[in-house]
Amino acid sequence: MKKLSNTQVAARLEHLPDWGGDDSVIQKEFRFSDFIEAMEFVNLVGEKAEDLGHHPDICISYNSVVCMVTTHDKEGVTEADFKLAGMIEAANERVAGE
Repeated sequence: MKKLSNTQVAARLEHLPDWGGDDSVIQKEFRFSDFIEAMEFVNLVGEKAEDLGHHPDICISYNSVVCMVTTHDKEGVTEADFKLAGMIEAANERVAGE
């Protein structure tokens, strides 16, 4: 799997609302009603990431969760990161929709 260029990353980010980044990392901040909901999201992301075998960096502060995605061994963003970002979005929809 090849590292994507800034142009390729920017084109793919157009399909991921509120995600940002460049060829080194893509990221998004998610906000929840409280800490419990934020942790539910983090745990769901963890399960999906484990299934995929590709893990994000996650920072949590009360009801705010920032997910940062990169392919460390490629030193940048690859297609695998966009697949994981899609799974993170699905986790958010699941938690926010409850």
